Amino acid sequence: MEELRDIRRRIRSVRSAQQITRAMSLVASTRLRKAERLVEPARAYAEALHRVVADIAARTPSWAHPLLKPREGLTCGCLVITSDRGLAGAYNAEILRQATHLIKSGAAGSARVNVVAVGKKGRDFFRKHGPRPAREYHHPDAPDETLAQRIAHDLLADYLEGRVDAVKMVFARFVSRGSYRPETLQLLPLEGEEDRGVCPSGERDVGIPGAPDDAGRGPEGAAGEREPGRPYLPFSYEPSPESVLDRLFPHYLTSVVYMALVESKASELAARTVAMDSATDNAGELIERLTLTYNRARQAEITQEISEIASGAESLR
Repeated sequence: MEELRDIRRRIRSVRSAQQITRAMSLVASTRLRKAERLVEPARAYAEALHRVVADIAARTPSWAHPLLKPREGLTCGCLVITSDRGLAGAYNAEILRQATHLIKSGAAGSARVNVVAVGKKGRDFFRKHGPRPAREYHHPDAPDETLAQRIAHDLLADYLEGRVDAVKMVFARFVSRGSYRPETLQLLPLEGEEDRGVCPSGERDVGIPGAPDDAGRGPEGAAGEREPGRPYLPFSYEPSPESVLDRLFPHYLTSVVYMALVESKASELAARTVAMDSATDNAGELIERLTLTYNRARQAEITQEISEIASGAESLR
């Protein structure tokens, strides 16, 4: 009886856990649909701003603006975006693994790394394993433009005031409802040698369609030539490309950080949906095995009781 009681208790416990994981999967799936609707607009806006900023940067010598000039400094800022909550499979572990690899490799040659943690999981990890975060932010359930603006303002201030010599960001790129990938994106300086022309989407940037390059050539590279159907657009910036870049870059940086927050949240919800679906299925299989074990134990107990009754009746004859 004690064994049967323990099995029944385990079945009830697993069934309760299954109800929780099923409910979490439904909630995450519902929130994922809302998050998906934010990904594409945020990504498109960040890419459009990137093309404009890249075009301005192409017209500005790297020595003429602090946002473009590569530094030989020893400190790199690393913005790591994780979640505030767990139960999302390997989502946070993969982000932290990539961030740890970046830190151990010296962040592309830098001797020191200033970690900026977004999300409790990243905060707790770096508090325990180091380096201790220089700044910490919560990652809210709904991506917040105000938070993105505050993060971008702090990163830009660190860079312009010389506390860091480069800024990189580690986040999760949302691919589909069942897929995401950790990525590292350089934010500052604007055009590093290794990341020159890379859009926030991860694709190679080709500049503004129809815009000329430094030599005054068209999109195809030959002077005066242009693709049929795509007009040649000679842009000019007033009062100067440098002043326009000063005004535009904070908005661009905010848009990239906001895009990363949106994509990270969608990736987190996608990972949680898959993880909770898998946990629900595993709980169902465990309940089936426990039920089968219970039935066998119950049958054995009934058989033993019948044998005892038959033996007692035989001894009374």
